[in-house]
Order: sequence, then structure tokens, then C-alpha cells
Amino acid sequence: MVWFSDIEKHKNDAQAVYDEAIVSLKEMQQKYVEKKELDIQKACSLAEGLVNNVLLGDDKIVALTADAYRQDWSCYHTVNIAILAASIGRHLEYPLDQLINLGVFALLHEIGYSAETLDLQGLEKQGLIQQFIQAKQIKESFIKEALSIIAVLDVYEAFTHGRHYREKFAAYEVLKSIIAAGETVFNIKVVKEIIEIFSIYPLGSLVRLNTEEIAQVVKINKDFPLRPQVVVLTDSRGKKLKEKNTIDLRQHFNIFIKEAFSDEEKSS
Repeated sequence: MVWFSDIEKHKNDAQAVYDEAIVSLKEMQQKYVEKKELDIQKACSLAEGLVNNVLLGDDKIVALTADAYRQDWSCYHTVNIAILAASIGRHLEYPLDQLINLGVFALLHEIGYSAETLDLQGLEKQGLIQQFIQAKQIKESFIKEALSIIAVLDVYEAFTHGRHYREKFAAYEVLKSIIAAGETVFNIKVVKEIIEIFSIYPLGSLVRLNTEEIAQVVKINKDFPLRPQVVVLTDSRGKKLKEKNTIDLRQHFNIFIKEAFSDEEKSS
């Protein structure tokens, strides 16, 4: 396990933690396919590693969730949800044990479940989650909110990433659809938290500034969702910069985001 005393040495290891989580989740999924007993403690340790990295507060591992999938999309989708859920739990000031439980719910939520997206009722009936709830004797009030978080994130994460049969949607389009679905589908409190935390321009988003420079969102300013912190990648002519300049848009009101676009659009 990774304890708070170990956090400092992991500050630059976000990618390593992320990659290790993918490998570990693949092993868990394979055990399930082979009808072998899953080690729930391993899921707890995996969740704790992700949570502790999120608690660093530098958003490095959260930014990785915006990257395109590599190979097995299911593992990346699930690990991304666990990371994003931990980020929301941190915002809601969950204690460490609840953050880890939330992470375990996220990691287990699709193992053995065939649907691409889950509603709250489906999550509550998911067998592995039920086993974990009973083993840990988790309170009903927390279960409801935690599974509500995962239900929204399952949709948000899925549609902000591409699949072999469709392209990804812009974050603002997905958020708009989630808001339109309203309370009939999602927990409105959770939806509001997600909008506040991820903003229209989530971490890792590529944007064009009014200066015609292309930049990447590296930090979201919660009180200024339309004015995140960005790193400028190219100049106004599209030439890549050797020295990347970081701009906090809340401190430079003469500079603003003109449009957001996908990685595919940038590379074309």
C-alpha cells in the first residue's frame, strides 16, 4: 500500500502509477474471466494508490484521463473513472477511507457487467460491488452517493473518448447531454459537482486562444471555469514552441479561449 508518508516520493510518478493500475486491472479482469476468486484487498490497494496520487493536488494523474485509449479500452475507461471519482471525492472532502471505497466501487463496477454504461440500479445490483459492501459494512447513505458519482462518470468518461466505431465528443457536448437528462437519470448534486470540477475545458483539453496560439489545459480554476491555466504549445502560425509558456487566464483577461478541439483536429 501507499501511505501518506510515501506521497512525496510519488510526485513525479503519475504515469507510472497510472500504467501500473492498468496492468493490475487487466489481471483482475482475467481472473474473473477464468472464474478465479478476486482478491478484494488488491482492489483496495490499487484504489489507494490512485487516491493518494490524486491527493497530491497537482492534477497530473487526472490529466492523464484525457489521453486517448491504448489497446484495451475497457481498462483505461475503468481506471479513468476511478481517478475522476477520487477527484470528485476530494472536492466533496471525503475522508481517506471513503475515497478508497469510492475507488474500489469504480474499479469493480464493470467487471462482469456487459453494458457500456450503467445506471444507478444496475450498479446496485453489480455482484462484486455488493460483495465489497457487505464485507466492509459500508453505510447506505455513502453507497447511494458513491454509486451516483460512478453512474455519471461512466457516461462522461465514455463519450469524451473515442471507440473504434465512433469518434469522441467534446466535453461540453457531453456535459450538456448529462444536464439535459437531469434528475430522471442522474443525481443532480453529483452533476453540479462534475461541472464545477471538470469545467467545459477539462484537464488535457486542447484549445485555441484568441491570439491564435494552441494551448493545453493543465489546471482548472474552480471560480473561473472559462479561464483555466494553460500551457502554450504552438505560436500563432502553428509552429511548435521549444519553451512552453504557462498562462493563467484568470490573470490575463486580454487572453481568452476562442475554441476547443480534439487531438485529431490538431494533428490534421
